[in-house]
Amino acid sequence: MRNANPITVVLTVLLVSLMVSPGLATDKEAEVFNVKTMAADVAKIQGEEITVEGTIVGACKSGCKMWIADGQYAEGDLFTLVRAKDDAFKFDTKKNGKKVLMTGFVVAKYKDFCGDKDEEKNAKHTDTAEVADSCAAPVKVETATKGELEEMTFFATTVKYLD
Repeated sequence: MRNANPITVVLTVLLVSLMVSPGLATDKEAEVFNVKTMAADVAKIQGEEITVEGTIVGACKSGCKMWIADGQYAEGDLFTLVRAKDDAFKFDTKKNGKKVLMTGFVVAKYKDFCGDKDEEKNAKHTDTAEVADSCAAPVKVETATKGELEEMTFFATTVKYLD
């Protein structure tokens, strides 16, 4: 059998790898989140680029923001606010009830179990140690990573209307 030219071997390997690699995707790229799964995984995915699919349940008249849910919204359902990252574009305000697929990142806000901050500012405290201990978190928050999720904002970098 004849020996192969090293340049031919390298070029062949390179060509094959280029043909195969676009079809490969990481788990994060392949996963499409909905509002419920995004909320469940928000501590792990916060700030990372993800893809989210949802149903538009409301939009600002100017198109600066919208809200999405999993299907049609009913009282008490989970939903999230969506903004265009850096106000780079406006949302279509006539797509209420339509499905949307977006890439971007989510930011979470967690419940403040320390009470009303304005009330705490107005309270008279005499001892610094007393002030530091005045807002001890409940046990369930101390044992949790971040506390209970209060709200999520999704900052979209791309938007594709599906309907």
